[in-house]
Amino acid sequence: MKKTILQLTFVASLILLICLTYCCQQKEAEEAPAAITVEEIKANVQKEIDEAWNKGNVDVLDELYASNIVYHIPPYPDVVGLEAYKKFILDNRSGYPDLVLTIQEVIVEGNSGSMLWTYEGTQEGGSPVFGIPPTGKHVIFKGCAFFHTQDGKTVETWNYVDWVGLMKQLGFTITPPQHEESPECMSSNDSDTPLSDDFASSCYS
Repeated sequence: MKKTILQLTFVASLILLICLTYCCQQKEAEEAPAAITVEEIKANVQKEIDEAWNKGNVDVLDELYASNIVYHIPPYPDVVGLEAYKKFILDNRSGYPDLVLTIQEVIVEGNSGSMLWTYEGTQEGGSPVFGIPPTGKHVIFKGCAFFHTQDGKTVETWNYVDWVGLMKQLGFTITPPQHEESPECMSSNDSDTPLSDDFASSCYS
């Protein structure tokens, strides 16, 4: 009789343990964020461009970005935090009121992705990056971004921009450093003319 009671107690304990384990797993599954698909990530990227960058509706970023987002924009300082990123976008729209940002391509693999974009607008306000007054110049330049997502939200972005192309369109003069002894192939080529085949072969062969 005692052996039977012990066996029943063991079985009951085992069943209780299994039930508790199952309930905990179910609770964790319910609390865990739903996995986001590649197509959903692409749709979120397009939503950010359409709503935040092109319309100025930066509050849409609350559902797309983590609060501690880090936005790298070399060689300039990082933009850290969601509110700072919102301000960065609004500063861009203030400097270029007719701003239109267009995506050429988005590639996503797992929780990471990249995109190629084109930025177009007229600098009618202060430059959010260079700190120069309005020039009234219309600019078009390209860049690419690499981003990481976690739990369905972007947590980090690396943005690489054609800064030289933008600076030239805004009227910057870019002068290469002068050396006392420059290679003959370098000194013989006019910096305002395209590189010739002879010039390229003599310098880089």
